[in-house]
Amino acid sequence: MAKAGVRISQCMIVKNEEANIERALTWGKGIVSEQIVVDTGSTDRTMEIARQMGAIVYKFPWLDDFSAAKNFAISKARYEWVAFLDADEYLAPGDGEKVRNYVRTLQNTEAESLLTSCVNLDDEGNVMNVGTQTRIFKRHLRYEGRIHEHLTSTRNRLLQIADVTGDVTIYHTGYGAREESGKSGRNLRLILLELEERPDSYEMWGYLGQEYMARADWSAAGTALRKAVSLIPEKGKGVYDITLSVTCLRLLDTLIHQGAKEEDLMEVYRRAMEWWPEEADYDYLLARRFCVLGDWEKGERHLRRGLELLETYGTVCKSMLLAGEIRQAYELLAVCCHNRGNLREAVRYSALLLREDSYLMSTLTLMLRTFSKDEEVMSKGIEGARQVVCLLEDFYDLTSLKDRLFVLRAAMETGCQELIGAVRERFGSEELEVVEQALNR
Repeated sequence: MAKAGVRISQCMIVKNEEANIERALTWGKGIVSEQIVVDTGSTDRTMEIARQMGAIVYKFPWLDDFSAAKNFAISKARYEWVAFLDADEYLAPGDGEKVRNYVRTLQNTEAESLLTSCVNLDDEGNVMNVGTQTRIFKRHLRYEGRIHEHLTSTRNRLLQIADVTGDVTIYHTGYGAREESGKSGRNLRLILLELEERPDSYEMWGYLGQEYMARADWSAAGTALRKAVSLIPEKGKGVYDITLSVTCLRLLDTLIHQGAKEEDLMEVYRRAMEWWPEEADYDYLLARRFCVLGDWEKGERHLRRGLELLETYGTVCKSMLLAGEIRQAYELLAVCCHNRGNLREAVRYSALLLREDSYLMSTLTLMLRTFSKDEEVMSKGIEGARQVVCLLEDFYDLTSLKDRLFVLRAAMETGCQELIGAVRERFGSEELEVVEQALNR
């Protein structure tokens, strides 16, 4: 499969993955030296397709234990490095070759695993959030935990991780659908089994809260997450860890969904920021909440702080929500500036967004509404509106009918007659007649 000298075993555990298995195996062709598929009870064509694609297929009885199944797969691997992606995950085009190069470079070092970027996509292929994963590692590592399993070293030391997040990305498809499927009930059952064995595990209480959040059972989620936060060890406070930080983040999110008072939200926020001050998602969650309530001053304050933290500390194992919604964050910041009368900043942030994607209707509409509130511009009447339309030529080809129609639609959304008139001037009389007929249908 792969070139001589490169030794990677691709492993995965599967059940009823006929829709994903072909893509899951395709990225590894020419990269890995063997492909191992461990089936835990498929009733569809998963095993048949895997065999047709050249994978070595094993059956393993489902024991209510993800680590048991994954460790069985690792035990079948012949080569020193393992790539353990799920069936609904794949490497970005070209990144398989990068992985092989990293493996070659790190072969004789202390590194035991690669930390990669991970992009979670929804069913339509939209980015939900961005995080990190350790899915490529040396064969002596093993998984622990019945569910939400994690890698541990068999050499009685912390994992030695090489950070390649800037170079290698894993895509995870269908993110969010899992909570709506039968897997959610299975996950809840396994978490409760783990808690019977480890009742003081803050990780499991946190995962329990996550499961209840997926069910929109905010009361149960709040109870579980408060328990999780109460069990966080002192040594974990002040040393950033995504598992610890996200527990407080979920508690804050749950309180927001419950409509908690501002002082209760701020109590969780202040505690979390005291422990993990580099996390930007706390500020982003609060900013969204304040904007919903129409408190634009606090919304802007927390947005600016969150974006500053993101720029300062990056997104490696942190700030995944804000990183995944960075465009929405800047749109919201522009809205805050607009509603607070900071027109220059509102236009500036709108312009930044339109340079990235000129066909953001909500952003263009906001920009035009901001100009319509500018007394200096609009005091000039139609001449001021024409100046605004001229500025839009930085983003649009106004000789193109498509772009003119887009801008006209945004101008009409503002209700500003001067702006509508200035845009209409860019149309020929015959074009306007057709446009007006279409608008009056």
